[in-house]
Amino acid sequence: MQRQNLGEMLIAANLIDEVQMQIALAAQKQSGKRFGSTLVELKFIDENVLAAFLSRQIDVPCISLSHVEVPKKALWKMSRDLAMDCHCIPVRIDEAGRLEVAMVDPTDVDTVGKLEKATAMTVSPLIAPESSIQLMIDRYYPEEFSPEDTMSVRQRPGRTMPNDPVFWDVIAELDNGDLDARLSRIEESLDRVWVLLEKVLRTVENKEGALHERSRASVENP
Repeated sequence: MQRQNLGEMLIAANLIDEVQMQIALAAQKQSGKRFGSTLVELKFIDENVLAAFLSRQIDVPCISLSHVEVPKKALWKMSRDLAMDCHCIPVRIDEAGRLEVAMVDPTDVDTVGKLEKATAMTVSPLIAPESSIQLMIDRYYPEEFSPEDTMSVRQRPGRTMPNDPVFWDVIAELDNGDLDARLSRIEESLDRVWVLLEKVLRTVENKEGALHERSRASVENP
């Protein structure tokens, strides 16, 4: 779908008129922004109406992000820079192992390809209004990070963290699982190791004591 084709479809649906389309195209050419975003900024169309219209036209689900809680396993697939650059937010990983991503324009194949390369996953696009996506980015990828902010640990200033998606899958599994139970099992294993180590040390001490006694006996009774 080309930007001008979108304008023509909006005209056909009586959502904008020819004059508004030409004004938006001129403004879009100067700013370099998406045509739909330009229409919204000019207040020629409501972003929710635009999202619903796109959803019907290209048969891509439209999602309301207001009550969405993004699982950390999905969140860690994307950085703030990537989310800002692509104007998108990860939503969840579906049963088929695809990353569902809320986007302003799912027809942008270059952006979808960029996301798939960066996340090493197949991306399943969803449509959401741009303002709600920005709110989610600010919520889940804040610009300033505190030491306790484990949600965005990848972006902590001064920290170098692995970018390997497998690493973050492991971290997510630890976070989503019963961490206390895992730690208890580790502690139990360490206790068993210490018991075995003490037995070894006692055996070594006994052998050293026996050798010392034999050595002293040989000196006293040559």
